[in-house]
Amino acid sequence: MSDTELNTIVQKGLELLDQGAVKQAISIFEEYLNTDKSQPDGWFYLGDALAEDGQLDDAIARYNEGLKLAPEDTDALTTLGDMLLESGDHKGSLDCYKKVLELDPKDADALVSIGLVHNSQDRSEDAIRAFTQALELEPDNVFALNAMGDALYGQGDVDGAIDAFTRGVEIDPKDPAAHFNLGELYYDLEELEEAEDECLEAVRCDPAYSMAYLTLGGICMDQDRTSDAIAHFESYLKFETSAQAADMIAEVKAVVEGLKEELKG
Repeated sequence: MSDTELNTIVQKGLELLDQGAVKQAISIFEEYLNTDKSQPDGWFYLGDALAEDGQLDDAIARYNEGLKLAPEDTDALTTLGDMLLESGDHKGSLDCYKKVLELDPKDADALVSIGLVHNSQDRSEDAIRAFTQALELEPDNVFALNAMGDALYGQGDVDGAIDAFTRGVEIDPKDPAAHFNLGELYYDLEELEEAEDECLEAVRCDPAYSMAYLTLGGICMDQDRTSDAIAHFESYLKFETSAQAADMIAEVKAVVEGLKEELKG
């Protein structure tokens, strides 16, 4: 099979994955991998598709196979670290991120990822130290600012969290995560108008940013804006298709059904 044909297979698989046709994408990437198992990208593409399908253990196994062929691929190490963190393997994820940092000591994102592992283990001081180191390397790193904001808020430093999230928005006004994080914080503080403004900005930046619709739906329910709440929750259901969110999807569907019955009554 020629390189052109192989590239066509990969492109088709990526398009299917982007369209949410995950099972079909898995089949395509299995076909691609079987053409030549000595190329690491085949293992990584299949791993990505399996992860999207919720087959996290299998995805991790494929990434491990690919990394045997390309042990210094920092992107793959980072992705594997993310998968391991999601699976609850904190040590494994930390090992991956530390390996990335060994290969590139100036990789600020690796430091942020290390901090996120610490934060998930309630080691907030270690997390903040890692985020601080990342921001020393890259003061405008929005990923680091968002993570720092979460950690500071977890410690009860509301002003510090608002400052971190606001700096993220100022640096990259088109980053949906920065707007969403700020909106979530305002929502927790019951500042609903500010929360709604930020979450709406998040979905303006990225209409498929599903989590913002959840918060928008909650804001509307708090304000007895039932029709608006239904619209936002239905947008969440439209854009959130990952297997990992199955429980939340089922819960939101039940809420929408209940709200529609409420409108009928």
